[in-house]
Amino acid sequence: MEEFRKVGLATCTALVLANMIGTGVFTSLGFQVAVLSSPFLILMLWTLGGVVALCGAMSYAELAAALPRSGGEYHFLTKAYHPSVGFMGGFVSISVGFAAPIALAAMAFGKYFAAAVPGTPSGAVSMTVVLLLAAVHALTVKASGRFQLVITGMKITLIAVFIGIGFVKGFQSPADFTPRADFLREAVSGPFAVSLVFVLYSYSGWNAAAYIINEVRNPQETVPRALILATLGVTVLYVALNAVFLGSGPMRDFADRIEVGEIAARNLLGVRGGQIMSGLIAAGLVSAISAMTWAGPRVAQTVGQDFPALGFLARTSPGGVPRSALLLQ
Repeated sequence: MEEFRKVGLATCTALVLANMIGTGVFTSLGFQVAVLSSPFLILMLWTLGGVVALCGAMSYAELAAALPRSGGEYHFLTKAYHPSVGFMGGFVSISVGFAAPIALAAMAFGKYFAAAVPGTPSGAVSMTVVLLLAAVHALTVKASGRFQLVITGMKITLIAVFIGIGFVKGFQSPADFTPRADFLREAVSGPFAVSLVFVLYSYSGWNAAAYIINEVRNPQETVPRALILATLGVTVLYVALNAVFLGSGPMRDFADRIEVGEIAARNLLGVRGGQIMSGLIAAGLVSAISAMTWAGPRVAQTVGQDFPALGFLARTSPGGVPRSALLLQ
């Protein structure tokens, strides 16, 4: 596989960034605002989520350096515990671990695209984006890497522009980001713990580069760096983005609402803001779907290499792509 190791640090980092940044950060703030009263505490919540994700990324960095092979949890569990444990993890990844999130993200993409372009059939759009991205990733490993790098760069740029607009326009609400005297009491409360679950969901995906280790140049150095750099970058983006959300209008506007990104965009950019945010989220979802479409088949490929009965999953095209595994997904 040495000839197919054609992706470097930038592409690996883009894969992790794309896998992490999905709908969670644009939708979960409403649940936190409903039970937590302090903007400072909410930003602390997102910072804590980043710290937890970074701990996971650093753990995977060590595993990737010590056990450099594609497959993610399947490979790590096989080597660390027992092949039967690894196979169970691999079975979950192959059957639902990637296919289900891809389907859900594609459904969300269809909804957001229809909101940005009224009259568009969301179901047809959802199916089309899955098929098109699968076709792109069926070409070559190098093509997958270039495509992922470009669309992830576009997503990060759009989010950074939105954050910049929020800070340039100034905060529209009197949100107080200083800690209150009793913030520690609220920080150890049940609502804070429940809110952390939503935040950790938003950070999920920090392990993405571990699935494609065989396709990475100098993987024992590149993969750990990509995992850590991407997780740190997402933490900064998430904290800044939520600060903009909270500063765009009164907290009560967001309570128990899912479309917090749309509400914030409307507050900052007027009537067209909601449609702009819908388009932004839709664009971001393309990157996330692409990342999972690339990473998922590598688990099936590694399983196929270890189990002769599933050997057809390990077959690769001249461009290094496990097309049978991709088709199964």
